[in-house]
Amino acid sequence: MKNVTMIGLGKLGLPVAEVMAEKHYVKGYDIDISIKNDKIKICNSLYNACDGSEIIFIAVPTPHDPAYGGEAPSSELPTKDFNYQYLKETLTSLVDMAPKDALIVNISTVLPGTLRPMITELGIADRFVYNPYLIAMGTVTDDFIAPDIMMLGFDRWPTEENKKKAEMLIDFYKTVQTKREPHTTLCTWEEAECIKIFHNTYISAKVGIANMIQDVTMKIGHSNPSVVAESLRHADRIVSSKYMEPGMGDGGPCHPRDNIALSWLAEKIDLGYDLFKSIMQAREIQAQNVAKELIRHKLPVHILGKSFKPETNLTDGSTSMLVGHYVEQAGHKVVYDNVSVSPAVYLLAHPVDYSTVNFAEGSVVVDMYRRYNTFYDKIKVIHYGVK
Repeated sequence: MKNVTMIGLGKLGLPVAEVMAEKHYVKGYDIDISIKNDKIKICNSLYNACDGSEIIFIAVPTPHDPAYGGEAPSSELPTKDFNYQYLKETLTSLVDMAPKDALIVNISTVLPGTLRPMITELGIADRFVYNPYLIAMGTVTDDFIAPDIMMLGFDRWPTEENKKKAEMLIDFYKTVQTKREPHTTLCTWEEAECIKIFHNTYISAKVGIANMIQDVTMKIGHSNPSVVAESLRHADRIVSSKYMEPGMGDGGPCHPRDNIALSWLAEKIDLGYDLFKSIMQAREIQAQNVAKELIRHKLPVHILGKSFKPETNLTDGSTSMLVGHYVEQAGHKVVYDNVSVSPAVYLLAHPVDYSTVNFAEGSVVVDMYRRYNTFYDKIKVIHYGVK
């Protein structure tokens, strides 16, 4: 049994604390002093709540301005970050109030890049873990005891000290998450921040595309959106882990041209929005960014993998060639599928094994799929997307 504290007893913190209390001694604290509960001990001060605790969970709100809630149009409003006032105040208080050997575990949502400057300034990096929950309001308890994935973010990963913290937390969760053993990712704070926020964004995109089917069928007639969606649910490339690998952009004889054609259709049937064009614009900007990475090394540019994917010679819709286009547009020559005896910058454009390629000393290798060994003395290997 662990001594546990839950700070923030709202829609997330209280039901989770109640589940934890079935196996552990749980104290709770909230600025709302009217909260009553017979499953956990409600404390009247943060100090009392933290005293003797081994794990301190933070579930305080990180709200947006109410105008951004989605109940009214918000896409044209000036963009804003979340409000971290409650989180900052809680963490600042815990610097002195939390037992020095207690783990401080934040489960509140933050945007990528938020925690490191905050935690570094407070000097609690060695005892802070970011562990956001992927829980839907309305099914908090069920989602908590049967999670599909879990992430534990540390200041650095892996280190021996952080491995011990991870092991302790995983053992703790095994006592309360009894309905399902999640896929657990051990990572940095930033990686955990990204997993949490892109999980939500991915769901929003799926819902938006499903409703786009509905909008199109309504415009063209003789079609039921449920029939279309039901068929797509059985497509492995859609409802699976396929394509969830960052690397080169979408390509091939179908996808880019289909989005362009659908952009035309959206205008023809007066759909009122054009996600298809946005997808293509993002693809092109991503290719431009890769081209800039190649150019900045001031070496001859070679692209290994001219075709749109491995094991084919088809170049229709090739993102490699799109990258090459932007390199050439900037005034540089591009060589495809050729290894030079002189130093060059190479784009590894396909997710295949390049370990047998003999790159000249002084070359730079930009690995889009982060598979090539970075431990070479004579060449520089860049895992694209890793900073």
